[in-house]
Amino acid sequence: MKKTLFVLLLTSAMLFSQTNFSHAESLINDILVLQPNVSQQELMQDVKSIVSSTGKSEYHILEQIYTELKENEEQGQREKNKKSSEFTATFGDTGGTVSVGSSTKGNFYYTPSETAYLDHGHVGMYYTSTTIVESVPSAGVRTISTTARKVDSSGAMVKSVTTSTTNRNNAADWAYSQLGQSYSYNFATNRLTDHTGAKNCSKLIWSAYQLYGNLDLDVDGGWGVYPRDIRDATNTMLVRNI
Repeated sequence: MKKTLFVLLLTSAMLFSQTNFSHAESLINDILVLQPNVSQQELMQDVKSIVSSTGKSEYHILEQIYTELKENEEQGQREKNKKSSEFTATFGDTGGTVSVGSSTKGNFYYTPSETAYLDHGHVGMYYTSTTIVESVPSAGVRTISTTARKVDSSGAMVKSVTTSTTNRNNAADWAYSQLGQSYSYNFATNRLTDHTGAKNCSKLIWSAYQLYGNLDLDVDGGWGVYPRDIRDATNTMLVRNI
């Protein structure tokens, strides 16, 4: 009887392990679909780093990453549907028609935007009142004038960060020092990537205020910092809608 019970328990454990492995493979595939241009090797290197620092299982970390990615995708779709129903009759759905306009150094703008066909939104920081520093797929970290930087006419806004003027100036100066760094499509685990090196738009601003202000501009504290996370962070205030 004891031998039979042991065999049943062992068989159940093996089936559970195989099931978890199958689910993990499925999660990896789903994450990579939501993260175009990010390799499985890059993803799993970051997952192993999280496992090492937290003690949580790879499967648990993959679940967290997928959930955050999926929630971000669904939020983007909700906002897109709302924008379409409210503004299509007047403005259409073309985007990129309105200049961001001037603002104070250290402030940032947010606009609805798709990267690699995914609606993550986009953020850029004011380096001067008329100069934006931002990271874009075509050029990496660059500067562009506020008149040349066109955004969507609905849903775009300028926000400030609640910290000292010194911190805002230092954060903007640091962002400017990153000019020429290449673009990274990795949003899902960009909290873990180095402050220097390849980065996307939200990583640029998140790192700037993490380094200069000790602020975590991430509304949900997940493994990925997305543009909407920056937009909705508690340490930010609306300056104006664009």
